[in-house]
Amino acid sequence: MHTRLLWSLRRPIHLEDAMESLNVTLETQPRRAVAHLRGEIDLATAELLKTSLDTMIEGPSVSVLELDLSQVSFIDCSGLRVLLAVKRSLQRRGGTLSLAHLSPSAERLLAAAGLDDHLVQRARGRGPLTPA
Repeated sequence: MHTRLLWSLRRPIHLEDAMESLNVTLETQPRRAVAHLRGEIDLATAELLKTSLDTMIEGPSVSVLELDLSQVSFIDCSGLRVLLAVKRSLQRRGGTLSLAHLSPSAERLLAAAGLDDHLVQRARGRGPLTPA
């Protein structure tokens, strides 16, 4: 069975009443989930993202979580903290976290923090990533 859910995490910014958001679209299959993230992962959205991801992986039904970061326009250290916490949570239960299709912003942050090899292992080329 295939399920799609959508979470929208919004935060106000003070320029011209615009709204910046983080959208999370989830696809689930037996024991596997793929979360497509779009927008900004920062101090204002990180905790809501963590809560959403924790809810997705609760229980024995999901042991593999793949995060598609191709549409992440910005990520800071609070977003990195969420990725590490979710990875630890999955590992405690014997599961894995996989980051796929890193946006330039995500790739820069992981490389600058020295965590690109800790969070992901690159397959040959620049294609999808596999769990570290």
